[in-house]
Amino acid sequence: MKNYILSSSLLIPVADSPKKGYSVAVSGGKILDVGKTRELTARYKSFEKIDLGTGLLLPGFINSHVHLELEWIRDFIGNFSDFTGWLEYIMRAKANNIGNNDITSSVKNGISSLLHCGVSTVGEISSYGEIDSDVLRSSPLRTVLYKEIVDSNLTALRKSDFGVKDNLFEVRPFPHAPYSCSPEVISESIDKSLECNIPFAIHLAESKEEAKFVKNISNKIENDIYPLIGKTPFTRYTADTPLKYITGLRNPWHSRMTAIHMVQVEPDELEIIKELDIGIVICPRSNLLLKVGEPPLGLYSKLNRIGIGTDGLSSNTDLDFFEELRCFNSIADRYIGEISPEFTVYAATLGGARSLFIEDRTGSIEPGKSADLLFLRADDLINDPYRNIVNSNADDIGFFMIGGKIIINGN
Repeated sequence: MKNYILSSSLLIPVADSPKKGYSVAVSGGKILDVGKTRELTARYKSFEKIDLGTGLLLPGFINSHVHLELEWIRDFIGNFSDFTGWLEYIMRAKANNIGNNDITSSVKNGISSLLHCGVSTVGEISSYGEIDSDVLRSSPLRTVLYKEIVDSNLTALRKSDFGVKDNLFEVRPFPHAPYSCSPEVISESIDKSLECNIPFAIHLAESKEEAKFVKNISNKIENDIYPLIGKTPFTRYTADTPLKYITGLRNPWHSRMTAIHMVQVEPDELEIIKELDIGIVICPRSNLLLKVGEPPLGLYSKLNRIGIGTDGLSSNTDLDFFEELRCFNSIADRYIGEISPEFTVYAATLGGARSLFIEDRTGSIEPGKSADLLFLRADDLINDPYRNIVNSNADDIGFFMIGGKIIINGN
């Protein structure tokens, strides 16, 4: 693997303030050094020097939650008025015997879309066994592969080989949601994460119907969706909110959890999130499309473990991560004003890494981390470079590498 010194007019380390006249030394797929360009070129004379030009050099984006395997399902979704109406289309579509080729094609197309947008790391949900595993493992993406667990499929939990496989691929448990997993199944999933010393993730606090479900009051999930799939209601305790439902279990207090969506959250729950050090992933366009509301980004702006996901094409129009950033930023702007672009870029990089508990590997430009680096051309650098990033698109990508491997080189 080649050694490089990458230079641009402005470096965005994310973990530190923007730097002018700085470069990054890359060796062995990792960031070896960060410093002033003149000093690095003198220190590493044998390294290949790449001057990227006018623009911003930042960490590769992290799409913390996506269902790449579900591209095929778009053709089966019609008009719906609410979350459970959408869920009904999903259940009916999944009842079809979809072929492995359709799933593989969906994953490959999704990988291509993510790389095109400068995404270096993905939190992928896998519900079809090992079909997507080999495709993702052979791709350049860093992948946190979550094996989806529901009551009817405990095999995925009990037979999966969880843990880190290598620097770019690992497998974790993903109990789907409070309404699709009994308390016993969620607890067993969390026990597995503790046994393997790995985090787990779950869809949580996404819809008002889910909030009704954990309160044990009449809800469309049990009334409309359960009969559709032949599922019998299960016994559970009552909680005021989905988050309190999950934390009412004994083991979340000892595990690392990533909670996806987290729209139906009360202000007093921020302290629970902080105390348990929960990772939060927001999928803003999916939330809007499914009509479940907006995430409370005013609360979440106070968190370190906050990431962004596109969700899958079952609940989004595309996997364009730049569009996801703009949607996230537009919501954040109403809560926190002028600092929203910096918060958005943080959530797309280091915050995303922290939401997945992989900040030791990626998410910022620091020595020792993976050389996941993205350069965005910007001929007109405005006073707020973070706003430059939010306003960019895939056509602005001039250079992109993951783990020191060049993916895009348009210079």
